[in-house]
Amino acid sequence: SLPLPRRDLFKKEKYLVPNSMVFSRGCPNKCSFCYVSSFYKGGKSFYTYKIDRILEEIDSMKGKHLYFLDDNLLADKKLSREVFRQMKGMNRLFQGAITLDSILDDDTMEIAYEAGFRSAFIGFESIDQGNLISANKKSNLGQNYNEAIKRLDQLGIMINGSFIFGLDNDTIDVFNRTSEWAINSGITTATNHILTPYPGTVVFEEMKKNNRILTDDWSLYDTRHLVFKHPNITKEQMEAGYKKAYNDFYKWGNIIRCSNEHEELRMKLKHLTYAGAWKKFEPVWNFIIKNEFLSKTRSTLERALK
Repeated sequence: SLPLPRRDLFKKEKYLVPNSMVFSRGCPNKCSFCYVSSFYKGGKSFYTYKIDRILEEIDSMKGKHLYFLDDNLLADKKLSREVFRQMKGMNRLFQGAITLDSILDDDTMEIAYEAGFRSAFIGFESIDQGNLISANKKSNLGQNYNEAIKRLDQLGIMINGSFIFGLDNDTIDVFNRTSEWAINSGITTATNHILTPYPGTVVFEEMKKNNRILTDDWSLYDTRHLVFKHPNITKEQMEAGYKKAYNDFYKWGNIIRCSNEHEELRMKLKHLTYAGAWKKFEPVWNFIIKNEFLSKTRSTLERALK
């Protein structure tokens, strides 16, 4: 019964991606580091709109590109599959976040691709199984990372991989190991984080109980600073390693090497264009943003995704 958002109030010319929406709230998973579950503590943790409401909102947005901001686009797979079936033929290109366990078990990815799905945000978080267990990242446990990546690549879906540094099993070599793994796996873009124990999360309560929290300066709880005592890595090492991992992953040589991991030429070129334009031309982006030219670059994003 909620009315549609008043998108007529948006100044769309100021946004690269003005068309964004959710059709679910929350997440049924209970990862120990995730703040989403803490929002719904003591109550229902996952909600969805009905299919008619979802399609009505999609139809209300003009243009080709769409970004689904759901914490997990496939949390209700039955609903998601129906949305994708209905979207087929709408001539949309869309991006969103999914979990590893949703990629290999059926034909959902094929249905999503036919609907216009072209870029998936995936929380790999760690390449260490012990870290995944301690973080209660059940959606990754027992999953074949390489097979999941290969399937998306063969369909033509790019991957934005999310990684967390600072889980307890991590040692000083985690930054190099993770970056090398992402490059060798053909991950198009990487989003790195330093583990941040947000208040209300399981990991915060555990660290507080064990006197591991170093500061309650909430401005430092930004996934770029270490705010707790790590058993193996100092604050200086963690923050320097975080920056180095980004710099290494986005070196031109590594972007080219990473793009060559794809099987098909179209994906090699798509990777090179998307990752290169996204991270190697920041002065250009600053100029575009400052001069309010973002809307004029939207067609370039759509061509890169297509």
